[in-house]
Amino acid sequence: MIVVRPFTNSDPPKLVELWNHQPISRGLAQPMAVSLLEAQVFAKPYFQPGNLLIAEIEGQLAGMAHLVPSGPLMPDEIRAEVANLPIVLAANIPEAADVEDALIRAAEAIVRETSATSIVLGGTTEPGPFYFGLAKGSCNRGALVSDTRMIELAARHGFDHAQSWRVFHRTLRGFRPPVDRNQIAARRSMNVLREDDPAYSSFSDACIYMHQHRTRYSLIQKQGSEELAHLTVVQMEAFSHLRGVRMSGIVDMHSLTTCTDVQAQFFLAETLRQITEEGTAVVETQVASDNEMLTQVVDTLGFEAIDELRLMTKPIDK
Repeated sequence: MIVVRPFTNSDPPKLVELWNHQPISRGLAQPMAVSLLEAQVFAKPYFQPGNLLIAEIEGQLAGMAHLVPSGPLMPDEIRAEVANLPIVLAANIPEAADVEDALIRAAEAIVRETSATSIVLGGTTEPGPFYFGLAKGSCNRGALVSDTRMIELAARHGFDHAQSWRVFHRTLRGFRPPVDRNQIAARRSMNVLREDDPAYSSFSDACIYMHQHRTRYSLIQKQGSEELAHLTVVQMEAFSHLRGVRMSGIVDMHSLTTCTDVQAQFFLAETLRQITEEGTAVVETQVASDNEMLTQVVDTLGFEAIDELRLMTKPIDK
């Protein structure tokens, strides 16, 4: 019999064991440690133990699901009518699907007691309040298509595919910015400025990125010093350990949607050149699947599409 209960203070070592026994994938940073979960999850000022659900079979931990209900926890990131279920993990046992189903039902029961009218599986449209740098690579939003368990879970429980992003990565060894007439003209008219560890723009940003080194790059028009766009590069230390090379993520590619394709290519190429010189070996980012301009830009710069993130939503009946 599967029993679902709230998190208790004795659970972290068991959760780490559950995490580390998941199949190796690009979606989970491994190895996990109690200290890492403590810093990135349990120590967040808005963490509520009652919303971290633990599944047990005959007293043995068999799975977990973390629910972020609606309300004022993250007012600038999560709307009051939307609840977020960023992660669902089940042990590699024959009853894994049953464990996941029990966790989903328990999460939905909690959501029905809140003001939320829908639930999002896998994360919000922006970096979620938990698991940045620990799950789904450079942005913990949506469900990875390569995570077949999560996709099948969404299908079983009636979640709809609402939005998607293509996941791109690039090995930076030997990278050189492209040189052509358009790029030379762009270099004459624009500068790229960098700022290490910039001030946080919000309370939620401080909570999400407080354990990662960030660098902000700005595209500046030389005449008038107008900022045209910006990019934030975040070092992904946990995933760097998994992959054996220094990895960084670009977390706000949507900023480039205000640029022309020439400007976006120049800005991204110059950013890649600078992070290459600093020792980053692999960079990862996501581009909205319907953004043809940015898709073309990253393709031109040698990025490879390696996965897809899907935002899965479901209305909650009261």
